[in-house]
Amino acid sequence: MGPKPGLGLMMAGALIAFAGFCIVLVRVFDVPDYWVLLGVGIGMFALGVVRRLTGGSRD
Repeated sequence: MGPKPGLGLMMAGALIAFAGFCIVLVRVFDVPDYWVLLGVGIGMFALGVVRRLTGGSRD
């Protein structure tokens, strides 16, 4: 079974929205840049773990 239609576009939209959220954190709430980078790294790692555990079998 192939990838679901529109999944790539949804992922691109989520990345753009997340980038905007990071800009708001840095500019409005004065969060240091390195905390945003650390948060992104941890979030991507956690997303990878969740996808690995829930992905099922892949050919």
